Amino acid sequence: MTHIRKMTNMLAAVALACLTLTSTACSDDDDNSTPDPDKQEQGQTLTLQDAVGSYTGTFDFTSEPSTLNPAPQSQNDIAVSLEVTEEGAVHFAEFPAATLVTALLGEEAAGSLIDMLGTITYDATIGTPTADATKLSAALTTPALTINLMGGMIKVEITIESPEQLTYTKEGGLTFTLKTTKASINGEERELVNTLTFDVKK
Repeated sequence: MTHIRKMTNMLAAVALACLTLTSTACSDDDDNSTPDPDKQEQGQTLTLQDAVGSYTGTFDFTSEPSTLNPAPQSQNDIAVSLEVTEEGAVHFAEFPAATLVTALLGEEAAGSLIDMLGTITYDATIGTPTADATKLSAALTTPALTINLMGGMIKVEITIESPEQLTYTKEGGLTFTLKTTKASINGEERELVNTLTFDVKK
């Protein structure tokens, strides 16, 4: 009788051990099959590489009066194209320099110089971005824009700032603002306050 009781207790212990192991194995399987929300979210976070590509769209241009051009004309929906490069820059193969020269000198004075501009390129560097799954934002570093007119006889250097962060969305939209603050003509500084608001898409 004692022997049977011992066998019964042993079988019960083995059954309990098997039940515990089975439960643990199921629990482990569940853990492995359930995605980590944090990792999943990290995998969806936009990066600067997502923004790389060619863009087309428009920009709005507003200008404040200056001594050279007391009645500047604002313009909306001016066509523009640009690129976000692998190196992390907003690259204009053809920057709208004619718009800035016209704002600086006035339409009549700028008219004879516009044809001399040629193609002006410009690059703004994109800083370290902050991003989530839907939007990426980053500051822009904006060097001065140099324009040589009349074979270099007239050198215009325009100071450019970026008052707001560039924004890229997962739908492929890119928005940013450039603001000119002053211009130097052959070393003589002039006020030149213009705002260019870009809205482009891949």
